[in-house]
Amino acid sequence: MDCLSYPVNVRHFLKWFVGIDSAFTQTSPAERDCLARHAAGKRKIAEIGVFEGVNSRRFRAAMPNDGVLILVDPYPRRLFGSLGFGWIRRIAHTEVSRETNGRVVWVEKTGAKAPYDGRVASELPVDMVFIDGDHSYEGVRGDWEAWRLNVRPGGIVALHDSVNCRIPDVGSERFTQEVIKKDPAYRFVEAVDTLTIMQREG
Repeated sequence: MDCLSYPVNVRHFLKWFVGIDSAFTQTSPAERDCLARHAAGKRKIAEIGVFEGVNSRRFRAAMPNDGVLILVDPYPRRLFGSLGFGWIRRIAHTEVSRETNGRVVWVEKTGAKAPYDGRVASELPVDMVFIDGDHSYEGVRGDWEAWRLNVRPGGIVALHDSVNCRIPDVGSERFTQEVIKKDPAYRFVEAVDTLTIMQREG
């Protein structure tokens, strides 16, 4: 998520609170529909990079009542100034709470560290993971290395900003094309806008 392109501040929070603004996401409508389609019926879903919880809410709506939704985002605590992530965190928690399926595990860590959290480790492997956190090459490498074997055989990995990016040399796109799509443990399923869907081989 490139927060420099988004007005993260109390004004947006107040507009969201009174219903003028919607929660913000950089996923397209087609990407959101694709994610929801692959999430349907999945019992254990992890999302790395929650931001304001738009996709998280759809994941929770798509999972069964006994499902587990693992939401991973460090949410740096700066309540004032141009990067008021405290407001984002409050929006995300409220948006996700508007759906009632399953149980939510909030993990305020990076994607690379999350699988080693005891609350997460006890739920592994997951049926689906959506990687949309640190978009740098090294950031996606850390997320991929931490999660690639924590997806069950037949499970799904979705990667945002991994193909067709309008900005050149995006680390998440380079790592997906150079490493993830060549991983013998996974097969390519489809691409929608900047989203890539991979499936772990059985």
